[in-house]
Amino acid sequence: MPVVIEQRFPLGRFHATRWNQNAFEDQMGEWPPSPWRLLRALAARWFQYERETGDDDTSVRDELLKALAHELPSFRVPTDTWRGRDIRQYQPTALDLQYKYKKSKKTKGQELDYSFRQVSRTLSLDSYRAVPPCEPLHWIWASCSLTSESTILLRRLLRRIHYFGRTETWTTMRLIESNGQIAANCDLQISAMPGSVSVLAHRADQALDIDLLLANTSDKRLSNRRIPTGTAWVHAVLPPRRRHQMTLQVGSDKPLVRIVRYALSSAVLPLVSETLHTAEAARRALMSIHGRLTEKNGIRGRSDILAGKDEHGDPLADHSHAYYLPTDEDGDGRLDHLTVYAVGAFGTDERRAFDCLRHLRMGSEGEDRHPLRLILLGMGASAECIPSFLRVSESWISATPYIATRYAKTRGRHRIDMASFEARAAFLQQDLRSQLLAVRPDLMRMEAPELLIEPLWDQNHVFKVAGEWRTIQFKRFRQKRGDDGGRRLAGAFRLTFPYPVSGPICLGHSAHFGMGLFLPCPRRAAKNLEPKPNPSA
Repeated sequence: MPVVIEQRFPLGRFHATRWNQNAFEDQMGEWPPSPWRLLRALAARWFQYERETGDDDTSVRDELLKALAHELPSFRVPTDTWRGRDIRQYQPTALDLQYKYKKSKKTKGQELDYSFRQVSRTLSLDSYRAVPPCEPLHWIWASCSLTSESTILLRRLLRRIHYFGRTETWTTMRLIESNGQIAANCDLQISAMPGSVSVLAHRADQALDIDLLLANTSDKRLSNRRIPTGTAWVHAVLPPRRRHQMTLQVGSDKPLVRIVRYALSSAVLPLVSETLHTAEAARRALMSIHGRLTEKNGIRGRSDILAGKDEHGDPLADHSHAYYLPTDEDGDGRLDHLTVYAVGAFGTDERRAFDCLRHLRMGSEGEDRHPLRLILLGMGASAECIPSFLRVSESWISATPYIATRYAKTRGRHRIDMASFEARAAFLQQDLRSQLLAVRPDLMRMEAPELLIEPLWDQNHVFKVAGEWRTIQFKRFRQKRGDDGGRRLAGAFRLTFPYPVSGPICLGHSAHFGMGLFLPCPRRAAKNLEPKPNPSA
């Protein structure tokens, strides 16, 4: 049975420098990953495994590494990868040491006070390989046989590999059983071929030097040589890049882009309660970038699909413009992804703006100390890389509060008793049902009673989002004059359809800014979310 390792890059990037190359001078980078890098990673993780488990038996480790080094692996690489746009990084080149004397109360004398001042810096270009996070890379050893002890150790070491190449390359690796079903599309050859790329691998005709493999890069056996002893450059021909046919419009050669995904990076990520303000910041930044890129004769261009308004400034009513949806996808209560989705396709100018978006300014205090950076994961049709809110499910729960589109009447025949939580929930349920009919009529082809809308609240009838957040904790006022979202009724609900439906389901006031977003409810989670019964549902 062949040995197959599945590797994924969650951030959509592979930062790696070929052996003995400067990190900011290797413009092409390494792709596919070198077998020597994998051997070094497994050897390094063994020290962590030994420290955590106390298992210091090196015989199984040596057996595993020698078995993997004895054969050149082949790859099944994603066919839609490309060299990403260089990231500009400014590196300090000189520091000026300044000092002065200051009075000290402790010593009743004078102390020397040091301070540093940066006097020069240089621009470095960080190159990387863009890899779709939804498409894995497979390492394939067709004739490698591992013992049961080696297989167990390999699984444990792979679970401990969290980055591959440079530290900004997050990765997950696991051993899978393929039974020959995964076919390689990239083989390693000894001799160079037209269009081939070079990667470093251990020479199969020589015995593996375990001590050299475990050595630090400062070891003279590694630092004083062009390549390590016992290794050689092998060559691979990458498969031709495949363009997704599903992203092409019929009768047009322009790519159909409806979804753009970013990963958020910061020392302090915004809380889930700041979803609305994060979405607003993304809209402001994209509109500003788009205006600069399309400026002609001093007049900035505008985009209806990004702004949600027509040329006269009137809001678009068909909901085909962009939804800005920040989400918490690891469940830690902080936003870690941003998705911009539109039913109508984004044009060339909008895609240029997406590519230039690097950071967001939310106007909060202290954000200069921990800026909110964005890492572009990819653009495409919704079928290429499906986030959770675009999947198919029968049960959907609130990820952010649903905000009513109208005010509850407190006078007249149709007045609402605002002191009654059942009356407030019934009003929100009725408003939500009408919004589904207006925004997603394709989901309302069943009779109205067949759609079950249940409030999600605790024993005190307080609405809870994701079982933790109260709706009042969310910032619901937009940063524009006259917005009244914070004064409207808001709640959290579960929608249960009689058959599976596809997302996105984003409804209510400020829906295009992340409010009223529903996510598929896993069956295990559904058992733990027991809403209180409501006779008006």
